[in-house]
Amino acid sequence: MDKKLSDDYRPIISYNMNKKGAQVIIILEFCITIIAMRYINGPYYLFMFNNPWMYFFLPISIYGLIWQFNGLTLVLSWIIYQIFKLIEPPKEGEFPIDSREYRFYCYRFWIIYYMTYVARAMPLPWVDYLAYRIFSLKTGGNNVLYDSWIDPEFLEIGENCMISLNTQLFSHCIYRDKFVVKRIVIEDSGIAGAGAIVAPGTVIGQGAVLGASSSTKMDQNLKQFCIHVGTPVKLALPIKVIDEREETQSEKQEGDESS
Repeated sequence: MDKKLSDDYRPIISYNMNKKGAQVIIILEFCITIIAMRYINGPYYLFMFNNPWMYFFLPISIYGLIWQFNGLTLVLSWIIYQIFKLIEPPKEGEFPIDSREYRFYCYRFWIIYYMTYVARAMPLPWVDYLAYRIFSLKTGGNNVLYDSWIDPEFLEIGENCMISLNTQLFSHCIYRDKFVVKRIVIEDSGIAGAGAIVAPGTVIGQGAVLGASSSTKMDQNLKQFCIHVGTPVKLALPIKVIDEREETQSEKQEGDESS
């Protein structure tokens, strides 16, 4: 009998998922966005053509076109994503690699990837965070994502959490001949260190820290208020909070005793 996936101590991540069908969707979405921009901006540029003010407003126009492309991409991606969700709703579980669930997950995955790529090209750091929330990411307030890679489906993030640089949160994986989708939960004040890999089914407890370049195995629970390190995580160190006033007082007492 095969052992459970959670019994495997190796970090489990997915490879680059199949793009064949998704490439057509992304190219079609890009073309629709450009055509929509052409018709939306047509009257403006017709009015400004040969106008002496055209060169004055040119920098603003270029910057506005960038934001317009970003906004239209976000709206169109959301519409296409909702259509695919209606056709095949997201599900948790283990599925064959040739299943319908895997195929439609790939479509939804690359639609969101394209949207995120465009959003992160913008100069404001909160654009990708807003885009993730518009889709299906469940997250509280005052969180930091940095340039991390996260799966927006089946991921819950509490409040005051930090997902550090190059951190990877995978609620899905391809393992042997199975496609696995399991929910990841990061409770309030949880931290995933730089370059960490979080496997499907992981629960990062309140105030827990996953160390830099560490990884979890599937269905692993990280204890609250502990620093977890290892690949995969095997060591949990309690977080000691030291009151500076108490530390100063103890140092004074030691100084008085020595004198």
